[in-house]
Amino acid sequence: MRREGIRAAAFVLALAAGACARSKGPAPSVVPHPEGNGIWFADGFGSPEDQAAAEASLARGGVAWVLLPAARLERHGGRWLVVKRALPPRPLAKLPVSLVIEGSDDVPAALAEADARSRHSLQAALSLAVRTALGDAPRFGAVTGIHLDLPFTAATARPYGDLLRKLRGDLPRGSFLSATLKIDPPLGDRNKLAAVAAVVDGLVAMIFGEDDRASPASTDLLGRRWWAGYSPSAEGRWTRASGEARLPESLLARISDEPGLEFRQDMDVEDRAGLGYLFRARRAMTLAGIHLAAGEQIVFRQPSLPEMIQLFAGDREGWRFSRGRVVRLAGRSESDRIFTLAALTEITVGRSLSPNVRVSVEGGPGSVTVGAENLSPVSSILSRTTNWVEVDLERPGVRNVRPGGFDRYEVYAENGKPVSLGRARRVRFFETLVGPYERIAPAVIVTHRPAPPGCCPYRVHLYSAAGPEVERRGP
Repeated sequence: MRREGIRAAAFVLALAAGACARSKGPAPSVVPHPEGNGIWFADGFGSPEDQAAAEASLARGGVAWVLLPAARLERHGGRWLVVKRALPPRPLAKLPVSLVIEGSDDVPAALAEADARSRHSLQAALSLAVRTALGDAPRFGAVTGIHLDLPFTAATARPYGDLLRKLRGDLPRGSFLSATLKIDPPLGDRNKLAAVAAVVDGLVAMIFGEDDRASPASTDLLGRRWWAGYSPSAEGRWTRASGEARLPESLLARISDEPGLEFRQDMDVEDRAGLGYLFRARRAMTLAGIHLAAGEQIVFRQPSLPEMIQLFAGDREGWRFSRGRVVRLAGRSESDRIFTLAALTEITVGRSLSPNVRVSVEGGPGSVTVGAENLSPVSSILSRTTNWVEVDLERPGVRNVRPGGFDRYEVYAENGKPVSLGRARRVRFFETLVGPYERIAPAVIVTHRPAPPGCCPYRVHLYSAAGPEVERRGP
C-alpha cells in the first residue's frame, strides 16, 4: 500500500476514536434480501466502460445481487488501519449491492489473542470500516447489506461471532449481514461455526477455489441461508530471496508467451484439483514491473473449470438452506481475467463451453499468411503442445517461417514426421494460451513458389479451459 494511503487510513481511524460507537449509516433502499445467484467483483471496476460491460453481462446471466469491495482492514505496527477501496465509476443501476469489508491474514491471530484490548482494537476498526462503507453507500447503488470477508479458524469462530454480534449495533435496521466461510473443520469442531452462523443472515461458503475448503453438507447443517461460493481465478506466487509474493491472474496471460521464461506444467499439485504452471527466468529480466533474477520462479495454480461446471449442476440439490451461488471474480476488467464474466454468462445460459477459433489462410506470390482469432469469451488451457493451427502446403519448398503472434512452430512431412524446413509440407503453429477474444498476429510462411489457388487446408486443435477438446478442419 502506498505511504500516503496508510497515512490517510490512520488519520481516519484516529478520528473514529471520538465518534459514537453506535453511529448509524444511511438507511438502505427497500430491496428484498438476496435469494438468487450473485457476482462478487473482488477488485471492483477499472473504468466506466468496464462497469458498463459488466452490467450488460449481468443482465444476461440471471444475477440477483452484486458484491463490491468497500474497505479493507490491515495491521501495521500493531495498529489496525481502514483502507478504503476504489469506488465504482457510477452507482449500479439495477441490482442490490452488498458492500464487502475485507480483512488481512492478521485477523485470526488478533482474534486468538488473550488480551481483550487486542480484540477491542479489531472491533473498533471493523466498526469504523462498516460506517465508512455505509457513508459511501449512495456511490455504490442500492446498498442492502454488508458482507464480511474476514479470515477465521474453528478455534477463533467464537470470538469472531462475538465481534459480529457487537457489530450489529452499527448497521442500519433491516441490513443484510453475510460472511465468508472458507473452512470445514474436523467433525468435533464443526459445532464451533454455529457461533458465526447464529449472528449473520447468510453465509457464502467457498466450496471451490485455490484456498477454499468449505463443505456444502457442513454448511447446510448450520441452519442458516447460504450461497455456494466459487473462486475460479488463477493465483500466482513469486518465490524470491526476500520471500514469497502473490501475483494476480492478469499476469498469467502476459507471461505465457514470454520467451525469456522457461514454462512447464507443474505436476506437484498436492491435494488440490486444477492445473499448475511453472515459469522460471532464464536470465535476469523485468516483466510487467517485476524484476526477476536468473533462476527465480513464478508458480500459478488455476482451479479446474470443468470441476466447477460439474459443481454448478448440483450445487443446490438436496440442501435445504441453499439460496444459489456466488462467483468471485478477480481483476478490474475482462482483460485482467482468463476466466471472464462473459464466459461465466455463456456457461450459465447453456451456450458453448469451447473457444471458437476462426482461421484465415491467404496465399501470395511467395508466401502463405496464417491468422487466427478467438470469437468466444472462453479461453483454452495453457499448454505448450495441445493448442495449435496446422497448415498443409501443396508441395515442399519452405524458405522461412515467421511465427507472428504465435509462440512457436514446428514443420513436418506429409506423413507427420518432423523434417527440415526445405522438405516441409506441413507447418504447425503453437499458442500456449488462446485467450478470450484474442486475435493472434498473422504468421508468414515464406515459400520458393507461389501458393496455388485455394491454398491451403488447415486444422485447429486445442483444449478448452472449460473441458472439451476442440478439433476442426478448414476451409
